[in-house]
Amino acid sequence: MSRLFVVTGAPGAGKSTVVPELLRLGAGGLVVMDMDELLDHEGRLLGVKINEQAAAPLWPAYNLVWLRITELVRRSGIPVLLLGPLTPSQLPEGRWLHLDCPDDVRRTRLSARGWSAEEIEDAIHDAVELRMVVPRSVHGDGTPEDSAREILAWVKE
Repeated sequence: MSRLFVVTGAPGAGKSTVVPELLRLGAGGLVVMDMDELLDHEGRLLGVKINEQAAAPLWPAYNLVWLRITELVRRSGIPVLLLGPLTPSQLPEGRWLHLDCPDDVRRTRLSARGWSAEEIEDAIHDAVELRMVVPRSVHGDGTPEDSAREILAWVKE
């Protein structure tokens, strides 16, 4: 089966923002997927707002759905680049990279989305955890094109 590349990052890192740049730059036979793409415009999957703490019991199943989706594509010999707020323990497959940004940039981005102070601090905590479990990182505080170029270079290594 072809390779799975996973780019993780806490909310506000720039994962969804970098996807159009990855596609524009031509991922070269690589299928690019963002975990948010299954959600509706309000962040719901089958009527459930997936990013809320109340949905936590569903997260393992949601992660397995994404693993299965990537397997369906990869069995045809096409590698997949999956972007999502995961840790290797949640999706124990693939090669991992962390898209990160400074905490002040994350606060600004999430404030602009209307996130509460508590939600922002949770995202900061998630970023700290991800820095420990996925030490290889690309910084998402530059342009989305710069981040996309770094991600594609990592995939080609």
